[in-house]
Amino acid sequence: MKRTISTGVILLTGLLLTSGCSEWISKRAMDRGLVALRQGDYATATKQLEKASKHIKEADAPTLYYNLGVAQYNLAAYEPAMKAFLAALALAPTDRETLVYIGNIHLKRQEWAEAAHRFEQAAAGRPPDAKLLSALAQAANGAGHTVAARLYLIQALRAEENYAPAYYDLGCLYDDVFALPSEALDQYKIFAIKADPKDPRVAKANASALRLQQVVSRMTMQLPAGVKQRNTGSALKLVEDGDRQRAAHQMAKAEKDYREALAQDPLCHDAAYNLAMIDQSRGAMAESLKFLQAAVRIEPVRQTSLLACAQTALTLKDYRTASGVLDRLIARWPALSQPYASMAVVQQALGHPADARLYAEHYVRLAPPSPDRERYESWSKTLPQ
Repeated sequence: MKRTISTGVILLTGLLLTSGCSEWISKRAMDRGLVALRQGDYATATKQLEKASKHIKEADAPTLYYNLGVAQYNLAAYEPAMKAFLAALALAPTDRETLVYIGNIHLKRQEWAEAAHRFEQAAAGRPPDAKLLSALAQAANGAGHTVAARLYLIQALRAEENYAPAYYDLGCLYDDVFALPSEALDQYKIFAIKADPKDPRVAKANASALRLQQVVSRMTMQLPAGVKQRNTGSALKLVEDGDRQRAAHQMAKAEKDYREALAQDPLCHDAAYNLAMIDQSRGAMAESLKFLQAAVRIEPVRQTSLLACAQTALTLKDYRTASGVLDRLIARWPALSQPYASMAVVQQALGHPADARLYAEHYVRLAPPSPDRERYESWSKTLPQ
């Protein structure tokens, strides 16, 4: 008896064969695309991965769309790359690298809020990451939130001390926004040491460092008009004698010694600083601030003088002076917690409550447990974001 095969069975067999062939072609195209991507041949990778996408298996789809997005991103084809990454994200909503690429495309478009949102999603639930924190800084800076940008970069370097791009971006902020030429110079120099020599920003950093070196040299405190030389030896002896008089509670004699030391050497930091402390001991805070400002001008990177100057200005409610000194303290000693607490108070007083919150929150991150820390944490939660 002859067996016949129905037309329906023939058609079904043809469809199965065609389906299997399509999947094989798609798999081969995907493999070729991934090889091209690893080799940096982004045009071929894009072509092959687009071909593969026509008959891709559901299980392979997130990988395919992500890698297609990477290839297109490297070709600066940001619109199709965004579509590919969004397709990948729909299938794998928590994939960190996909979120980062989407955030980077938003940065390219200067869509700062959207970029920040994607970077925050990528960072959620994970330990601090220098690259992500630097990306958040770029988004914040683009939106004009320079305090947030600064603190993100400080956090980035706390997470990874050798992450070179954060030094460059901090240098730019201190140079362009915070008017801290000496501190910007330091950041550019560190970046040039730590960065890949092929990084195009190295040449920019070196050029900026050369310019800032000249600026800093001009800022070096000079002798007052009419004073031809410094008598540093005599000044040192007078300061030592003044210190002995202070220890013996002979304040009038100590003050006389310190004033004479300044007359012998107008650039004697210790004489100016000690006169400030004597003024503080008798409650003459305005006079104390003048001597502290002189001490800071003489030695701009002495931590003790800067801290005392900032605190005295804060006591006098001279918030502009306090802000400038605290900026320098934070730039030079970013791991020191107290300046952030003081800066939070300053920003609140200057009418910048959102910035006050950022500084208070960073103080809470750094400070050891204490009543002050608890107080700042509670206060920060009452301030607007």
